[in-house]
Amino acid sequence: MLTINHNQTAALSNKGRLCTGSVLERTIERLSSGLRINSAKDDAAGQAISNRMTANINADSAVARGLNDAISYSQTAEGSLSTIGDLLIRAKTLSIQAANGTLSDADRISVNTEYQQILAGINDIADQTEIFGQYPLATNNPELPPALLGDVAPIKTQFPVSGKSYSFTSGIISLAYIPAGSTNIKISIDSLGQDDDLQLFTRDGKHLAGTPINGSDADFTWVSKGITDDATATSRLLTSSNGFASGATYDDSQLTEGGATWALAGSNSLSYNGMTISYSGDGDRYEDATTGNFNDGVNGSNRQERISINTVTEDLIVVVVGNGSFNSNLTWGLLPEPTSTPAVAPKQSRPLDVVTSANFGQPVQSDRIAATPSDTKTLGLNNTTLLSEGDISITMTALDAALEKVSQYRSSYGAKINRYESNKSVLTQQGIDTESARSRIQDADYAQEASLLARTQILQQGQNAVSKIANKTSELVLDLLRDQ
Repeated sequence: MLTINHNQTAALSNKGRLCTGSVLERTIERLSSGLRINSAKDDAAGQAISNRMTANINADSAVARGLNDAISYSQTAEGSLSTIGDLLIRAKTLSIQAANGTLSDADRISVNTEYQQILAGINDIADQTEIFGQYPLATNNPELPPALLGDVAPIKTQFPVSGKSYSFTSGIISLAYIPAGSTNIKISIDSLGQDDDLQLFTRDGKHLAGTPINGSDADFTWVSKGITDDATATSRLLTSSNGFASGATYDDSQLTEGGATWALAGSNSLSYNGMTISYSGDGDRYEDATTGNFNDGVNGSNRQERISINTVTEDLIVVVVGNGSFNSNLTWGLLPEPTSTPAVAPKQSRPLDVVTSANFGQPVQSDRIAATPSDTKTLGLNNTTLLSEGDISITMTALDAALEKVSQYRSSYGAKINRYESNKSVLTQQGIDTESARSRIQDADYAQEASLLARTQILQQGQNAVSKIANKTSELVLDLLRDQ
């Protein structure tokens, strides 16, 4: 039936052309991109699977690069350890040479000089071996600088060994500070005949133990240093460089001097801020004034002084005022060592975590390379010498232990290198297999798509021809009307 309001033949042709155009558009997209799945509408499940595979492929690539870096790290550390091992073997040879009884003291000094240079070389290698900003052989326990109060160091810096006597010069400069938290402190001095006096202060200027500055019998030693009253004590002694707090003023209201008679174990005591402080007294102030020896700046038989503190509840400053030199020793129960943080972080050997697997949906797996500090302190070689038979015996034992530790380090690095090489091989094969599987899912089959393209183009050309015929229907109606 001929009509003019609806051309069914043209409508059917247009419907076919739309379907063919959609297929042709998808086919051209696949051929131009090389992918069968270009969006979720092509294959939603396939796209999700291929995305997971892509994530795994990229993760494996990143893991492989990390493994390469870990291998480089291990090889660098192992190479430096090899050199340290050679130095330790040379050091062991020198220790055996030094143990020979035919060597004179001068010969041993020469051998020890080379030995000390070897130790310095080991420290240089440990400190300078660096890769990726890491220092695998540096100490894992760096010595931090002491925390200073002004220019004053904590007291253990001055007395590293409990009970050992050390020599100092007296004056009006703080000797050290006793940090809060210390217990059973006993500091003793021997003035060696001169009148060097032991003094104890708080940081705000309270004079807790020692000899008086004020009064009719002010101590000779203070006077000799030009400190004669509160004002001169504040201006000349209580300075920030001496460890005192800003604004500190001299206060002797709590001062404990010696008792009735001199006693090194304590002739007088004071309780202050939870601390019990005992003071022996100054021997010069117990001498007989009638003989002209009292407070004359020269100690007689009682030339030692001691301050004892049971528990230190705040930082205390120790001053030994005088005009000469003195010997001193310190004993303690507990003695904190306050440290400060340096401006530049010290080089330090730290464990290194290496990612070995990071598959999609799985927890990250990693392996740890342990810290391998190889400085002489960690290796147990600090302060070893080849100067005496006893020292040589100790040194030889320490060298054996150090060489064993270095050998263990090298074995560990060798095992890590082998493991990471194996992991890389597995990842490479895994990547090849995953890429092949992903290709089968998302890549376009060019033979199939080319065939579909040809088929679709033929259909499209036919549909175009049919559309031309369908559009002539209206012309047939006009022909009928002309015949009338």
